[in-house]
Amino acid sequence: MEGSMILALLVLCTGLAAGSEEHAIKDFDFSKFAGLWYEICFAMKAGAPAKDPEAEKIGGVVLQLENGSLILTAAHYEDHCVVEKTTATKKVVPGTFTIIREGGKGNKEVQVLSTDYKTYAVMDIHFMMDNVSHQVMKLYSRSLDHNEKALEKFHEVAQEHGFKEPDFHLLKNDTACVTALQGPV
Repeated sequence: MEGSMILALLVLCTGLAAGSEEHAIKDFDFSKFAGLWYEICFAMKAGAPAKDPEAEKIGGVVLQLENGSLILTAAHYEDHCVVEKTTATKKVVPGTFTIIREGGKGNKEVQVLSTDYKTYAVMDIHFMMDNVSHQVMKLYSRSLDHNEKALEKFHEVAQEHGFKEPDFHLLKNDTACVTALQGPV
């Protein structure tokens, strides 16, 4: 029994690693990726923990390289504006990193699935909440202007990963929280 459990875990891990490599951006460049990104859309499977519709406002993140680590300063709306600074570590697969969350919140595994570095980035995020695994895909933009090509690319990539139309949420163009990221961080 124990041997078959270990074998099953090894097969699962091998499959996850192969899947990650399949979707990896081969020549991903973190230095080009650094800077300010606005979260403008996300996809989350139906049945996942619902967000308060009032909390579906544009968020943002500033990514900085510091001593080989990524430093993320994120702003988002919960019941008020929240600004968090976290550290992320790069993983072996290009364009992947782990966001290290303190206070028992659990880490997030992140992979950049598609980006042109200048206008958009599609990110796949996995995390545990209440002992349940969750997946969220996010579309980030360098500007607040609607970019139809970026939205189309996001829908295409998210649908390739099993998301359907009801899973997509375009965030409200309310920048109350992200203005904190536009000054010195």
